[in-house]
Amino acid sequence: MLLDYRDLHHPEAGGAEVYMHELFRRVAASGHRVTWISARFPGGAAEERIGDLRVLRVGNKATANFTTAAAALWLARRERVDVFVENICKIPFFLPAFTKVPVLPVVLHLFGHTVFAEANPAVASYVWLYERLIPPVYRGLRFVALSESTAQDLVRRGVRARGMDVIPPGLDFDRYAAGNGAARSPAPLLVYVGRLKRYKQLDIVIHAFAQARRRVPGARLAIIGKGDDRPRLEALVQSLGVGDAVTFEGFVSEEEKIAWFQRAHAVVYPSPKEGWGISTIEAAACGTPVLASDSEGLRDAVSDGISGFLVPHRDVGRWEQRMVELLTDDGLRARMSTAAVVWARQFDWEVGAEKMRRILEEVAASGRRARGDG
Repeated sequence: MLLDYRDLHHPEAGGAEVYMHELFRRVAASGHRVTWISARFPGGAAEERIGDLRVLRVGNKATANFTTAAAALWLARRERVDVFVENICKIPFFLPAFTKVPVLPVVLHLFGHTVFAEANPAVASYVWLYERLIPPVYRGLRFVALSESTAQDLVRRGVRARGMDVIPPGLDFDRYAAGNGAARSPAPLLVYVGRLKRYKQLDIVIHAFAQARRRVPGARLAIIGKGDDRPRLEALVQSLGVGDAVTFEGFVSEEEKIAWFQRAHAVVYPSPKEGWGISTIEAAACGTPVLASDSEGLRDAVSDGISGFLVPHRDVGRWEQRMVELLTDDGLRARMSTAAVVWARQFDWEVGAEKMRRILEEVAASGRRARGDG
């Protein structure tokens, strides 16, 4: 049984939901029964099937960490549950404190102090406190982390796990590919794909782009995605005098997103902390170099000097320098494009799902032994 704040059909679903869906739909297809419990949303049915996954929705965005856990425990008294899986991408559900059924925490990303850049002090303190409780509540459990950076972050926080497995995201290589879709833009083009949230600190890229455009006058920046930080970012663009060169494209379909990756000369991804940054390897698979912050998670997703460049997060001057290089040096960009495709090819959903299936079976077996079920 999988607990998450959102499922794939939630209007705010993002990379975390794609990750869990791609892994667990394959686990379900292998013969295991998977029930996904998440928060309700307007227009969303209380129950539906998404492929082989049974999806149940309870509560709402504000109450999800309570209602989802309560629903999971209620169902476990009526249905056989071998393993609870918690997607800890926001705040945990703390199931180990309430059940003897084995719990497998899957940790994609923890905010840490970056939450104070996004939420008001009360909400930020709430999230920060919940994260502080992870080490004692989940002590001695086996963990799955999205990246080596996340695994190291958990250890630094004092998590004492029985095992720490890393399962990176994968790609659909038939969809994300170089040379079989949109042509590269004739004008120098940078693209950002992701949420427009204050903690992402996209303003760093906008400041760097405004400086880079003085050296590359025809350059453009397309910002793709939605979020509540958009008005502030739009105001910043206008204040820097680059309103004619920066466009906010909003939410786009998967096909449109891929076309943007294929048209771009480089993809930019600033963030002080990530679980991974899945759009970085999506771009790489399309043969597009990535310029990203040298921060947790992104260090795992971008091969520095190979599939792109890692830049000190707040160093606007270095961001500008790397932007100019990738927009003007055709040879550099061609070499990185070829290397990026090779880099992306190592990330395979089938491999990750098989590893997840094996871990789930081992955790379930250990739970049966602990209960004396044989």
